[in-house]
Amino acid sequence: MSCTCLRPSWLEGLMLSLSENHGASAPSFAAGNQKDSLSGFSPQPANRKVAKTSGKTLIKNGFLYAADINNTVIENAWILVEGDRIQAIGNMADPLPEAEHHVDASGKLLLPGFVNPHWHESFVAPNHEKPDDSDLVPTAYSNGGNIEALGSMFGFISTVGQKLTLNEGIAIARWSMWTQLRSGTTALGDVGSANTADAMATAAIDLGMRLRVSRWGSDIMIPNGASKYKTIANTQAQTDDWVELLERWHNHESGLIGGMPSVMGAFGSSDEQLMALREIASRYDAPYATHLAPLKNEREAVRGVFGLTPVQRFDRFGLLTDKLVAVHTAYASEEEYARLIETGVNICHAPAHYGMLGETTMSETGQLGRFLRDGVWVSSSTDGDITFTGGMCEAMRGAHLGHNEAQNCNTACPPTLALKTGSLFGAKALGWLDRIGSLEAGKQADIVMVDIDDYRYQLGNHPLRTYLVTGSSHDVDSVMVAGDWLVRDKKSTRFDEQALFADYQQAVESARARIGRPS
Repeated sequence: MSCTCLRPSWLEGLMLSLSENHGASAPSFAAGNQKDSLSGFSPQPANRKVAKTSGKTLIKNGFLYAADINNTVIENAWILVEGDRIQAIGNMADPLPEAEHHVDASGKLLLPGFVNPHWHESFVAPNHEKPDDSDLVPTAYSNGGNIEALGSMFGFISTVGQKLTLNEGIAIARWSMWTQLRSGTTALGDVGSANTADAMATAAIDLGMRLRVSRWGSDIMIPNGASKYKTIANTQAQTDDWVELLERWHNHESGLIGGMPSVMGAFGSSDEQLMALREIASRYDAPYATHLAPLKNEREAVRGVFGLTPVQRFDRFGLLTDKLVAVHTAYASEEEYARLIETGVNICHAPAHYGMLGETTMSETGQLGRFLRDGVWVSSSTDGDITFTGGMCEAMRGAHLGHNEAQNCNTACPPTLALKTGSLFGAKALGWLDRIGSLEAGKQADIVMVDIDDYRYQLGNHPLRTYLVTGSSHDVDSVMVAGDWLVRDKKSTRFDEQALFADYQQAVESARARIGRPS
């Protein structure tokens, strides 16, 4: 495939056109040469086994929550899968369809594959936490956010992937993504990672899971109290990276990978970078992502430099659209709140992660819960961390309990709505609503089976509520993606987990010696 690259003078020309005529047409794209491919490197995980099931598979006797628009719940259900699709769903009281393979889901929840639209691959970073909490200090996210410290950190993170070899990146990404897949996540939205697009996309295909892969744009930082920003990265180089990843991975032939260029946020991107994001996303018809109005202190910091708030900046450059995944959006004004709903922006949050960082994203303004109350499809996510800090079960629990508490009402986010925040709504955010996100005939067969046959469930009538309140990622028993079993009986069907972890350990040992620390 030939690469469509931006002309070297594209950013300068676009800035000039903006100053002369804000309504000018989009800049053109010129043909160029695609960078070298992956040099034929296609490593396989240790003891990798891929055995696709042929014929029809009937999964039966499970307690099904479809997470569809109709809120379908079937206490004793069956699902018929053929190829990569769900062919039919029914009740065990009805006649059973014929199938070559039968899977007994007695004592199991049948749920749609979890969709995690906001995630960062960060497992290369070392972990220095102490078990007695003696090292705890307020994070840069606490107390409204230290914008200068965060800008410096995010700028550094955006360079880490360039310091990894491809082999290292793939080994690290495989282990990081495996922790999500094992937890029931079948689709990930990369909103910028300490890794490369090539490594993460290769790892996702190897594991058999879905990924919207990204390159994190962050070309400026704002010193505290400053009226001017500091340039910390080459805007054109990051723009070229977006084009390359979209040329290589967007709408990939595997059916598992798509592109999603992202910027860290309004306090980490120049006007040039935001315009580049708009034009590239439009050119490739791709979703794009950012952290938008996530911190109380960001608003004045951005306005002090640009004369506009974070939401206003994105609106000015035409970035408030139904292609935008806006994460942690809790500090918008009333006018901005209405504008976000009007433009159809996809709102996403990480309800189980805020407490770990000392953020009041859900409770201080209540805005995220208000979006839900007003009918906005707010998706849940895990965010990213340097270790596994929870999967989508924990994220949906945070949505269920957190919004009920913040909104002072137990109907703010009931269990069935919480499930949709971790499946249907995330699928829409990633642009894959027609494929995944719910258990419906015609959609691809992304299915999660969860153990519910123990003491926790004996006295209850609502197993989904019990799972969200008392369960964990470890309760996931089996995971299917596009009709292929990737996890069965809590084990991978494709590789040896311990060998995969050994590969990860070897990779991070060599990589960390070169990466260094942010200044």
